[in-house]
Amino acid sequence: MTAVAVSHAAVRSEGADGPRRIQVTEDPELARALRLAAPLLASGLSRAGQVRELAITGVRRLAGSDAGGADRAALLRRLADRFRDPADAGIDCDALRDGKRRAWPAD
Repeated sequence: MTAVAVSHAAVRSEGADGPRRIQVTEDPELARALRLAAPLLASGLSRAGQVRELAITGVRRLAGSDAGGADRAALLRRLADRFRDPADAGIDCDALRDGKRRAWPAD
């Protein structure tokens, strides 16, 4: 068996070698966040790339620079409010029920 020398010099400071690297422990909270975010992130990202995207997105949200985020949330709230009362929703529920019955008749 061959002995392998391990160097802890892999953690480097910014400079000629590139940006400084950090270690992140994948605890249960982070594992859950990565699992939930995976379908929302670009495919093929490494775990480190996923953590990077989550960190950058998170700080933008915390700092309030999520372009359109507040507007989007307000729009979704207004849209949801329109459907609270079916009479005011602008949808003919009777026509929908009739169409459903004709498309999928109960035997």
